[in-house]
Amino acid sequence: MAVLLAGCSSPPVRSPAEIRAQGYNTQGIDRYKAGDLPRALGFFEQALAVGQSIEDDDAIAATRLNLSMVYLGMGRQDEALKQLSLVQDEPRLAFSNDRRAEAALRRAMALQASDAAAAGQSLDRAAALCGSSCSVRGKILNLKAWLALNAGRPEEGLRLAQQAQGAVAKDDTLEKANALRLQGSAHIALRTPAAALAPLSEALKMDKAAGASEKIYQDLLLLGQASADKPDVARDYWTRARDVALAARNQAGVERTAKLLAVP
Repeated sequence: MAVLLAGCSSPPVRSPAEIRAQGYNTQGIDRYKAGDLPRALGFFEQALAVGQSIEDDDAIAATRLNLSMVYLGMGRQDEALKQLSLVQDEPRLAFSNDRRAEAALRRAMALQASDAAAAGQSLDRAAALCGSSCSVRGKILNLKAWLALNAGRPEEGLRLAQQAQGAVAKDDTLEKANALRLQGSAHIALRTPAAALAPLSEALKMDKAAGASEKIYQDLLLLGQASADKPDVARDYWTRARDVALAARNQAGVERTAKLLAVP
């Protein structure tokens, strides 16, 4: 009888306020993806107000993370960092380590271009909060791999990217593609370009399935670099990368591929 009762149990009923908060967040994400940042901001502010009115810890943390994303998109970095600090360092509310680790990771990503030291500290904080298992562990490892590659340490970058591939959630195809692309970049830097072709080709398939134009451009660019011993093949990849950049209005990508294609 106990087994039968357990099998028939229903999930906890959510309050009307919880449903409203989730609805505002969903609408905000839709507007963010559509590039309508002001309306996304409005929806997230409404979600935060509802979450705070019932002290829904996880809803508050999730909404502040969403707000930071919009503020960064609007070029309002200080406000974005404030939202992240309110998740990472909040002493009164019971935010999960996953949420706090994600806040620290996003802080590192926001700071990496302007303050490498502060970004490194935030990334270390994210790793400490995450431990051996959390939802953003793969993303943390990918960012560490990227920083290692940029610092001229391709062996370390390759090792971290391989670890990231195993740590990324199965349904997070874009992050898994990031890990594969980082592995390809590491092999190119290590002058073993043939080993870069398989991970880069797999990343391209994933990014195409996700419709991620900027990532597709990067994959094609790297596949061209990995095919440098076959000039015609390399030019085909770079031509495809140029066409993707043109269609996506990626001017920097157009200019970069034009330079590559201009070389005899």
